[in-house]
Amino acid sequence: MSRSVSPSEPAEDAGPPAQPVLESARTCARDRYLSALLAPADAQGDLVVLAAYLGEVGRVPLLAQDATIGEIRLQWWRDALAAPGPSGHPVADAVRDVRDRRRIDDALLMAPIEGVSRELYEDGVADQRALDLYAEETDGAAIRLALAVLGGGDRDAEADRLAGLGGRALAVTRLALALPQHLAHGRLPLPAAFLGAQRDPRGACPAEARAATRVLLARLAGEAEQALAAVRSREGRIDRGLFPAFLPLCLVQPYFKVMMTPKRDVLEDVADLSPLSRVTRLWLAHWRGRI
Repeated sequence: MSRSVSPSEPAEDAGPPAQPVLESARTCARDRYLSALLAPADAQGDLVVLAAYLGEVGRVPLLAQDATIGEIRLQWWRDALAAPGPSGHPVADAVRDVRDRRRIDDALLMAPIEGVSRELYEDGVADQRALDLYAEETDGAAIRLALAVLGGGDRDAEADRLAGLGGRALAVTRLALALPQHLAHGRLPLPAAFLGAQRDPRGACPAEARAATRVLLARLAGEAEQALAAVRSREGRIDRGLFPAFLPLCLVQPYFKVMMTPKRDVLEDVADLSPLSRVTRLWLAHWRGRI
């Protein structure tokens, strides 16, 4: 759990993120980057740094086909964040600065690395319990990191509870978006039960593989919808100042709508939203105060 700085005791001022950090956030974590720009001015820079960090860590399994190579890259992040001196990496050094100024717990900061490592293995998310843990470690931790910067975290029990639900919706959405890349690497980081009576898409003929992948996407959409509905039923209890931490949730349903388009090749095409749609939805959610 994080130890956040309250609004009445603001963290030491920090300058704007360096250009490489901004570029990393824009490239690797667009949704969190844009959400950060809608946060209060004194939190924007630190939220952009966290977006860059989460994006850099999150893309490791998508770039590394070999699990050993992926683990080496993730271990580099563990070492860089724990080292006593500068690492020389702009994102790693910036996120360490945010941790120190905002007094963020090391376990919370490291949690996304542990969660992402599960994606490197075929049985990394073997059952429902493992999926729950994965969601807590990745997107659940991401929301709690944002809450720590915004002044919530362990001081707001309701926001912390909703971080778990919101993290679940975002985590399964992210797994669904990355499914073509994981399958191309020969991995299926999802509970086998999600396939039901369908064959594993790996090794199946193209028609069977596409049918099985659509079953997986439908199951993930159901998981995300259930968690999202739970957040929406209680979103009115979220302090307005903490709302930016939850903004990416407004994109969950649009992402699945694109993913489930009948003509889309679920084995080849990586689903995405248009820049205008993404920005508009995030801005409207922020303006309305509703996900």
